[in-house]
Amino acid sequence: MPDVVGPRALALSAGIGLASGNDGLFLNPAALAARKRYSVETDAIFDRRGATTVAELFGGSVVDSLTGPVTAGMSYLRAFGGNYEGNLIHLSLAGPILEGLYLGATGKWYSLHGAQAASAATIDAGLFWQVAEYVSVGAAGYNLVPVSNPLIAPRGYGAGLTIGSDRVAQVTADWRADLDRGDKTTNRYGVGGEVLLGGLVPLRGGFARDETIGATWWSVGAGFITRGGVGIDVGYRQDVNAPSARTIAAALKLYLFD
Repeated sequence: MPDVVGPRALALSAGIGLASGNDGLFLNPAALAARKRYSVETDAIFDRRGATTVAELFGGSVVDSLTGPVTAGMSYLRAFGGNYEGNLIHLSLAGPILEGLYLGATGKWYSLHGAQAASAATIDAGLFWQVAEYVSVGAAGYNLVPVSNPLIAPRGYGAGLTIGSDRVAQVTADWRADLDRGDKTTNRYGVGGEVLLGGLVPLRGGFARDETIGATWWSVGAGFITRGGVGIDVGYRQDVNAPSARTIAAALKLYLFD
């Protein structure tokens, strides 16, 4: 089962230290509280090896950091075909604990069958610190409650750094350790950047090295958001050494800001 991310994080190849949109449900729940917004997304993710689709997921998510002191978010994804079929549910809560410092947690439910079956619950936890106007850092732990199938929900942890502004341009980098899917702890390193053109068109690119699956990824992405808050994001990544290994993600988004 591939790590689930949205098109923005896929295009950047990083995101743990990024003040994120709904991608924070999967990468760092604390980052959901760093921006005031109400956002709704519909998502599609395809993970392919040549002509074979090994994972195909459809669903949607909603995050609300406007209507109360605690940010709440939910994602539902349905896996069709590929190596797995079933449901993935993420429920997140996040909020400030000090000025500029946020804490968050995500409860996850996997109900999958296929190459390997899993029906279990686990939890992620994260911290996000807006150090300064143009600097932020994040840290997260993943699948902190061990489940019966570590290949689907491996334990891990990571950290990330972002420099810049999501209203102009920024670069981000992160590292993530996987404790279960190899004979020993394996690491993933990613770096990416994005620029917002005219306040409407984000362009993104990134690069990552993943020791867990032995892949080196390059990635690109773009989007468009209207003045009314309706937008679309697309992300694509491909393995440098095995071009038939590629992932595509797309999302239709609706943003409401305070």
